[in-house]
Amino acid sequence: MDVGVMYPKMPTALGGVLPYADLARRHGGRLWFGHSDAVDSLTMMAALAGRGAAIPLGTAVTLHPLWSPSALARQALSISRLSGASVVLGIGPGGARFQESALGAPLARPVAETERFARQVLAVTEHSPAAVQLGFGVLRPAMAEAAGRAASHAITWLTPGSWIRDTIAHALARGAASSERPVPNVEAVVHVGVRRPGRDPVSLVESAVHAHLAAPHYRDMLRRAGIDLPDDGRGAARAVIDQGVYLFGSPEEIADGLELLHADGADEVVVNVFGVLASHGEAAALADLEEVLAVLTERRVARERARTEALDSFLAGAEDVLA
Repeated sequence: MDVGVMYPKMPTALGGVLPYADLARRHGGRLWFGHSDAVDSLTMMAALAGRGAAIPLGTAVTLHPLWSPSALARQALSISRLSGASVVLGIGPGGARFQESALGAPLARPVAETERFARQVLAVTEHSPAAVQLGFGVLRPAMAEAAGRAASHAITWLTPGSWIRDTIAHALARGAASSERPVPNVEAVVHVGVRRPGRDPVSLVESAVHAHLAAPHYRDMLRRAGIDLPDDGRGAARAVIDQGVYLFGSPEEIADGLELLHADGADEVVVNVFGVLASHGEAAALADLEEVLAVLTERRVARERARTEALDSFLAGAEDVLA
C-alpha cells in the first residue's frame, strides 16, 4: 500500500507547505494538492521543486475548465523536470456551479469533456521523457469508466471502500478493456482525525467536508454506496463517521481503516487532516499526520522485514537440501 500526504488547504505561502513536504519525504509518499483559489497549486509545486524538494507530487484535482490542455500539460511536464520526480496530474470538471462561473454555463457533458481534454493533454505528455501521468477525479461509474479509457489514475474523495470495490473498480476495468489500456491505479483521499480529549468528531467532519456533503454529486455517490445521508449537516457528518468514510480514532485505528480501504482496492491512501487543521490549528494537524504516518511506516517496515526473513529462511532451507 502506498501512502500519500494531502496538503490540507489552499496554499498561500511556500513556508506553510514545507512541513507537509517533509513528512511526505520522510515517509516515502507523494504530496498532493487540491484546487486552489489562492496560490495556484501547480505554481506551488514548481516553487517546491525550485527549493530542491525532489518528492513525487500530484493534484487531486486540478479543475480543467480553467486551463487549456496544452498549457496544463506543459506546466506539469515542467514541474516533473524541475523536481526530478513523477507528477500525477489529476483533473476534474468541478461541479455545475463552478463550471458556470468559469465558462458561463455548465458543461453539457462533463464526463465526455473531461475525456476529450485528457486526450489532448496526453498528446503532449505521453511521449515526453518527463514523468507525468494523468488521473481523473472519480466519484461515480461514468467518470470511472472514462478514466479507464484515458487515464492512469483514478482519484477518489469520500468514497467508502465498498463503493471502490463493488462499483468503481468494475467501471475502471470496463473502460480499460474497451481501450486496451492497463487498469488505472486508485488513489483514495481520506479525511482523518486522531481521537483526543475535547475533540468532537462531528465538528471535525463539518469543518472538513460540509460543502462536499451538501453537493449533489457527492450526496448521490454516498447514497448509491448505501449510506443513509440525512439532510442536516450534523446528521450527514455522523453518517460518514459511522460508515468509516471519515476515520476518527487512535493512530492505530486510523491505520487499520486505511488498510481496509487498501484491501477494498485503493492502491494509495492519501491522508488528509483538514478537519483538524480547521478546528484546532496547524500544529495539531501536523501532529495527527505525523502519528498516523509513523504507524503506517512502522507496519510497512515490519512487513518488509518479515518478507526478507521468510526469503532468507527459504533460501537457507534450499541450500540445505542441495548440500
